[in-house]
Amino acid sequence: MNVWGDLALVVLALLAVVAVGSWVPTLHDRVEQLPWWLVAFVPAGLLGLAGLFASGVAGDPSHEIQVLAVVLSVAVAISGGEPVTHAILRGAGESGIPDITRPVAPAPPAGEGPDGGTPGGPGTTPGAQATPGRPDGGALAGTGARPSSPGSDPLSGVAAERGLSGSGGLPAGVPGAARSITGTETPRRPGRVRTGRPVLRGGAWIGVLERAAIASCLLVGYGEGVAVVLAVKGLGRYPDLRASGAAERFIIGTFVSLLWAGGAAGIGLLLRGSVR
Repeated sequence: MNVWGDLALVVLALLAVVAVGSWVPTLHDRVEQLPWWLVAFVPAGLLGLAGLFASGVAGDPSHEIQVLAVVLSVAVAISGGEPVTHAILRGAGESGIPDITRPVAPAPPAGEGPDGGTPGGPGTTPGAQATPGRPDGGALAGTGARPSSPGSDPLSGVAAERGLSGSGGLPAGVPGAARSITGTETPRRPGRVRTGRPVLRGGAWIGVLERAAIASCLLVGYGEGVAVVLAVKGLGRYPDLRASGAAERFIIGTFVSLLWAGGAAGIGLLLRGSVR
């Protein structure tokens, strides 16, 4: 082990410290405010520099150096891939690829509720729809009660007897007073847009496990395991890939994560003396 190997270990240790620190929430927010190319290319340049130093290693390193090289390369592969991958995705979004930073599944049709059923949504009793022409919306069906006058709240008289104000017998200012229990409610504010459900959730933690598996497979000489890891990830993400921007995010993120983990593991192999 010569001075080139020592320099490679120093660069790997620096990358590992910076990468692990970027996971701290306060530092992570600051990293997100930096230009994407700075976050992506500076760590990649340092990783390439460490690889250049590692290629000049001569002789057989000691067992302690081999263990240190493996630990540092795996730490860099796991922790450093997330900020680099996210920076590349930010750059792809700024270049014009739509919805790549926050892909969402298509919203359900306008005639369906959030649960894919009728507009009543969950909890709606079958057959309890509002009766056309009834001022009470059908809420008093089967009770024998009648509204006092067309279009008025049938419980307003009860509220007046109890000294309460507001709709449905709730005092004014109490949450829920704007919503009458007779079936009518305050209309939604104009301009509210329904969005679809987010997809590709848990990407950061899946990326951690993916890079750990890839680096481990390469360091132990089991290259076929990389194909298994990618196949499992592709099968698990397949239902979400039809969302807008999801396929592009999946491909770019997977390639960046694979290249980063492979580069870090390759430096570990060079420092171990496994590649000559």
